Amino acid sequence: MRCLSLALLFALTLPEAATAQTAAAPRPAVGVGRLDSLQSNTLHEMRRLLIYTPPSYDSSRYVPERYPVLYLLDGDAHFQSVAGLMQILSTGVNGSYVIPPMIVVGIPNTNRMRDLSPTPSEYGVDGKSIEPSFKGSGGGAAFLRFVKDELIPHIDSTYRTDGYRMLIGHSLGGLMVIDALYTMPETFNAYVAIDPSLWWDRQVLLKQAKPYFEQPGLAGRTLFVGQANTISATDTTVNLHYNSILEFNAVLQAYNRSGIRYDYQFFPDDDHGSVPMIAEYDALREIFAGYHVDVVRGLDDPTYFTMHFAEISRRLGVTMRAPEAMVDQLATYALTRDTTQALALLQLNADNYPDSPHAFTALGDAAETHRETARALAAFRRVLQLAPSDAHARQEEKALGTQR
Repeated sequence: MRCLSLALLFALTLPEAATAQTAAAPRPAVGVGRLDSLQSNTLHEMRRLLIYTPPSYDSSRYVPERYPVLYLLDGDAHFQSVAGLMQILSTGVNGSYVIPPMIVVGIPNTNRMRDLSPTPSEYGVDGKSIEPSFKGSGGGAAFLRFVKDELIPHIDSTYRTDGYRMLIGHSLGGLMVIDALYTMPETFNAYVAIDPSLWWDRQVLLKQAKPYFEQPGLAGRTLFVGQANTISATDTTVNLHYNSILEFNAVLQAYNRSGIRYDYQFFPDDDHGSVPMIAEYDALREIFAGYHVDVVRGLDDPTYFTMHFAEISRRLGVTMRAPEAMVDQLATYALTRDTTQALALLQLNADNYPDSPHAFTALGDAAETHRETARALAAFRRVLQLAPSDAHARQEEKALGTQR
């Protein structure tokens, strides 16, 4: 009952604190993310970008963090839903920290058929009929060069990224995720292909699967494939789209020697159009399995955070720390019930974020309340090293110094 009560308390109290923003005048509409753009020398066109950054990204309260990046194909269609998933799963809304906060880069289309097809082909989904609308296809290789050589360097130089990258695509976008894994596996840590169009060009990428995955070289990479239920009672011929994904999964199940971490999920209640959001949710939960932060356990034993994030860093291959804002919020609550535990949490923040004036201010204030004069004085002196004009720290240093 105690754990349930604490969890409910966090659900009620953490979301407001997580944003660490001052209330502002109402605006006419709610915006999701920001706009960016990049002139591509590879594609010879301006590419518009949709960028979501976590609420903590622009915080002036906490030290600036670096974040993983999720690259999203068909960004114009899926950006808002994925940004919403990020907001609910990673920022402490309802006390939820089940995936790390991430930057989302939505890549809207200019010529979808050109960019999201790995080979030129006019064969339809049955592999026989000719589709005039497929004319001009086959620009996938150039598009992936744009992503690798232009887009990723632009994002890394413009935003605070930590080197962990994901690529998500649906339908033809899912096909290009598979092609990206084949042709530039070192570029992303995780690949998510949702109901991928593996029927394309008479199953050209499906035919490459067995020899590709039989070879080692993908250790540390993750592939998630989500499949919709596209079988219809009115089907009169073989459903090549559906069967191609089943065959791909069968190849991975039987022949995978690559070292890749692989997961396949079938969504029987979703069709090709409805599957993206539920598959994105499950993919994020699967890729970051084990990340889920047990805030109640951490409140009782602050050493849990150190051990937990050390294990997550090992598993993901990138250094991750307990978010400063999360630990700070827990410490604020702990001060109402157990000052010793609160001090341990605040010390953790000071250790993890040695350049954060707020971390040392909070530690100094709590230590002073707990009558640990030497500890408080050391904390406020660190604040003054980081922010010499901090009036509160200056006042506290002077007051504490006279007590020694």
